[in-house]
Amino acid sequence: MFIKKLNFLLYIGLIGLINSCSQTDSGVNNLLIDSTEQESELQKTAVKVPSPIELYIFMYNANATFSKENLNPVDNHSKYTTRIKKAINLGVYASDLAYCTVFKQNKETFTYFSVTKKLADDLALTEGFDESIVKRIDANMNNSDSLYQISNDSYATAIRFLEQQGKEDLLPLMITGAWIESVNLAIKSIDKFDSNNEIVIRIADQGLLLENILELFQYVKNNPEYAKIIELLVDLQLSYDKLLDNTDVIITKKQFEEITNKIKAIRALFIA
Repeated sequence: MFIKKLNFLLYIGLIGLINSCSQTDSGVNNLLIDSTEQESELQKTAVKVPSPIELYIFMYNANATFSKENLNPVDNHSKYTTRIKKAINLGVYASDLAYCTVFKQNKETFTYFSVTKKLADDLALTEGFDESIVKRIDANMNNSDSLYQISNDSYATAIRFLEQQGKEDLLPLMITGAWIESVNLAIKSIDKFDSNNEIVIRIADQGLLLENILELFQYVKNNPEYAKIIELLVDLQLSYDKLLDNTDVIITKKQFEEITNKIKAIRALFIA
């Protein structure tokens, strides 16, 4: 349970939301303890979805190359005018923020923190997201470890805040945006398909996370605004399900291309 809670804690730092980032370790532990009895069904499902940082750390350790051109350009943020688009791309930009911090790209970390803050402001998700955090990041521009720590905020606090504000319906959108972006970046890091490539295998494993993400949408399935997103994710899940029939390999080249093409198409729709 503690490991699950820790994953839960990590995710919001990568979404760049809510908490002041100035808590001590004991303060974080107190948050985890205090939130245990208040955990909702939505929270329990969200716990099952690890943060993008796990995939990025895996990529970093696998010697993947950082590619700024694969990120969602910060100038795109002005195109997102609807609540759904803003929530999805808050997740996308937060995932890009995580990617930058893991790969020790300090300048880009500040840039993507700033654009994430703008979308958070638009959605009124700004508690603890004040100038003190911006100053802290600015003061640690040359300290990758500190930037990494700053980007790891309290997920539990964010969920409670969303629920208190009646905005828990944003959670599936942010998580989906962050997840799609992380898998897309993993895909872009591969030069040539190899069924034994460890990043290819990790992409194949993402079907399990997709199942958990789809569970999150069960709580908002009656909202027609979510219908298209759910449809795209269910279609992607059908492609992942084909991997269950494999016997000799985890994923074939044809299956990999089908899955990656769908992820790229979803991501293109999200950031358009």
